Amino acid sequence: MIPSDEILALLARTVKATTTEDGSVRVSTHVLYPSNGTVTVTVRGGEREFCVFDDGAAVSEMISAGLRGPIPDRMLRNRVCNRGLEVSKGVIRCPTIPVEGIPAAILLVANASRDVAEWAIERLPFRVVRNFRDDLAVLLDRYFHDALTKDIPIVGASNKPHKFSYVARMPGERTIIVDPVSNEPASINSRVVAHLDIRNAHNPSVTQFLVYDDSVRWNASDLKLLEIGAPTIPFSHAEPQVRLLAH
Repeated sequence: MIPSDEILALLARTVKATTTEDGSVRVSTHVLYPSNGTVTVTVRGGEREFCVFDDGAAVSEMISAGLRGPIPDRMLRNRVCNRGLEVSKGVIRCPTIPVEGIPAAILLVANASRDVAEWAIERLPFRVVRNFRDDLAVLLDRYFHDALTKDIPIVGASNKPHKFSYVARMPGERTIIVDPVSNEPASINSRVVAHLDIRNAHNPSVTQFLVYDDSVRWNASDLKLLEIGAPTIPFSHAEPQVRLLAH
């Protein structure tokens, strides 16, 4: 049977306290976030009065997990106020305490920070984190295989060549242009100009469409602008269209 003092010694090795440049002390705890990262809190104060806070680590945990949009203090405050804790600018903190209250406050703040992060990750909407362009490349390769080429220039009505991310040369002299577009003015404008020039050439053997990442927010006006250049579809609905064109 392992002695209790040996267990205490092992636990002590996992807790570290480091003094920062401003005189505060950063304390790693035994408490873990949903990501299994250690909850670390800061102790700051003078000779008699101290405060313990989580440095906004709960909010950072939520953002790393993919939480959408800003996280208001009100939402956090509702989860910790019953523990006597406060929230300001995303930071969970305890009221001012005497030195003898520091150990309990460290555990209280660490557990609250962990619990808030767990609650948010279980209950709140999260975005799907993905590499849009890489995922599109995988999708196109799945259906077009060797027919797919990258960054191919095609001449439009103005006799000016435009380069497109993906072009599939299909049987029957069909050409399929699949172009990803980013939610940025430069990308939107350049893709509209290029596709409009191809569309104005009125070549019936050319099929073109733009694909945008619908996991991020787009303005309706920008999507309408893209439609001027070519049919525009969200990535989440692109596979049926790609499958149809590949046959």
